[in-house]
Amino acid sequence: MSRRRGWLIVGAVWSIWPVAAAAQMAPAPAAACPPPEAGASVIEQGGVTASWAAEPALAVSKPFALRVALCPARAELVRVDATMPEHRHGMNYRARLLPAGAGRWRVDGLVWHMPGRWELLLVVRLDGQEQRLVQSVVLR
Repeated sequence: MSRRRGWLIVGAVWSIWPVAAAAQMAPAPAAACPPPEAGASVIEQGGVTASWAAEPALAVSKPFALRVALCPARAELVRVDATMPEHRHGMNYRARLLPAGAGRWRVDGLVWHMPGRWELLLVVRLDGQEQRLVQSVVLR
């Protein structure tokens, strides 16, 4: 499995501000976000970053689970799905979401039953707003 989309690395550069103002505007400490595991794919959109890895490795018609880490860790994973846009169909199974604590989730019950391009969809809720994070994955 390889990363399919480019990385967007966002860093903050702070000027000299009064300490109180900087403390109010500072982003959450990095420790609040689970780090992506080695080899994980990353999706970033609208202030949410999701990293995911399949267990076992993706293979046609083989059941797998996803290990998902969300940042900020207070984000909630509310739905996972996948479709094949060129074929106009999705999976034959419904994913089961299991919180694993501190921004981590396990998603069980996935099977991609055909080779080709799949679009993985992670629906995440953050501060009352839902966001759809999508990543293309080619299964051979």
